[in-house]
Amino acid sequence: MNNKEIKRLTLMATLICWLSPVNAQSLSACLQMGLTNNLDMRVAALQVQRAQAAEGSYFEMEKTELSLSQDPTSGGNPDNALMLSQKFDFPTVYSTRRKMLKAESQVEESRLRITESELTRDISSAYSTLLLWQHVSAMLTSNDSLLNEQVQTAELRCKNGESGQLELLNVKRMKAENGMMLRESIQQRTDASLVLQQLLNSEQPIVATDSFLCVEVTGQPYAFAATPQGQLSEREQARSERELNYVRQSIMPSFNVGLRHQLVLSGMNPYDVDRSRFEDGNWMGFEVGVAFPLFYGAHKAQKKAARIDVDIARTRKEAAERQAGTELLTAENAVGSARHNYNYYLTEGLPAAHEMRRLSCIEYQAGEISYLEHIQNLSSALTIEMDYAKATDALNQAIVKLNFIKGQ
Repeated sequence: MNNKEIKRLTLMATLICWLSPVNAQSLSACLQMGLTNNLDMRVAALQVQRAQAAEGSYFEMEKTELSLSQDPTSGGNPDNALMLSQKFDFPTVYSTRRKMLKAESQVEESRLRITESELTRDISSAYSTLLLWQHVSAMLTSNDSLLNEQVQTAELRCKNGESGQLELLNVKRMKAENGMMLRESIQQRTDASLVLQQLLNSEQPIVATDSFLCVEVTGQPYAFAATPQGQLSEREQARSERELNYVRQSIMPSFNVGLRHQLVLSGMNPYDVDRSRFEDGNWMGFEVGVAFPLFYGAHKAQKKAARIDVDIARTRKEAAERQAGTELLTAENAVGSARHNYNYYLTEGLPAAHEMRRLSCIEYQAGEISYLEHIQNLSSALTIEMDYAKATDALNQAIVKLNFIKGQ
């Protein structure tokens, strides 16, 4: 990457920041913003509201029937009868349906918690990735300026005969390789910012402001039943059991109640039936009926399918618990390995890189090492510093996954 390209990238970054103001945020602020603005969270919350609203439909009866009839052949008894009738289920059916709809609401509430947990994981992971590439691009930008000066010095030394062409070619090669890594890091930083921006549903690019190690392991003990996935599995099993109870209740008899009011309407007597005997008053009648099934084949099949649904939910819960236990052990091992690497760079790698820079500058100024050796030492120190940044991000990512599995 030459000077013109560096200036062009710098100018583009400045214009982007001027035209689209960035949104500098900490991880905690990003999490709060995401839980408030994320569209998936809004959809999950609306699904809970819909399920809760549907609970009010448990007391659902068939439509009330109102009819007016005329039968002159009956001698006038039901002539011009006004009939009002209503069918309703056995009382226990309504209470069972209410419990079933309540169980559905609880399932949606658990799904909302899972969406929240997944969003927390994704935001934390994207935030750490953004921190990584912010640090890497900053280090490579600083190193690019240093290498640019070294190229100018190497060209002058080569021109004055103080060094050969090989030294100049090596310095230019190092600068070109640094430029390619800088270009990639800027692209990775932009991509990470866009991912985080999409998760937060923000109109502005996000800039991370936390320290590099931004995630910590939660100290609470692990219990599958307390995790969002565990609660969802438990409530899905409870819902299937409520549905089985509802199918069992559907075999209960239903009732029909009707009221009939006889009307003598002079305008509705096409056959001129003598109604003089009804002039003293109208007549009221009623009917009560019970409906019960005579054929049980379909109900038995429905009940058998509902029992299988209960077994499926119970099996899924057991499988989810075992899978979560395996993933927990894997995540704990990953955190341990990542922390070991991080501690190495923190206690040995970074101090060695800083000392390498210091001694290289001293020995070069004293003439004890060549110009090319000095540049190579600085490049090795930069490599260690970038490896430290990547080790820190790896630890962050491992902790994020562990916290997600623990549901904390």
